[in-house]
Amino acid sequence: MDRLDIELYAERLARHAQRAADELADARLREAWWELESAARLSLSPSDAERLEALGLLLAPPTASSIRRGVGERVADLAAIHGLQVIVERQRAESRQGAIGVTATSNPPSVS
Repeated sequence: MDRLDIELYAERLARHAQRAADELADARLREAWWELESAARLSLSPSDAERLEALGLLLAPPTASSIRRGVGERVADLAAIHGLQVIVERQRAESRQGAIGVTATSNPPSVS
């Protein structure tokens, strides 16, 4: 694989890492909102809770477990992506070292 391919792959991987980090932050925020909504639900009548669920302002109770699962999955996704990034960055560094070596031997210093 040439140096440009490795650089492009590293950039693509960085975009995936950022997207996974954003999804993790979003899942954690939804988890915090779920806690707030659960506490508020205790003070609401069943009909108001149902109406707010229909409006999308309250999450239905089964959603909480999927939110928690989602946080765990996003954490695992991000860890796996970071593991791959370590490998790619190592390859990237080796590619740069090779490019420096090629440049140095291809263009020897002039003799004055």
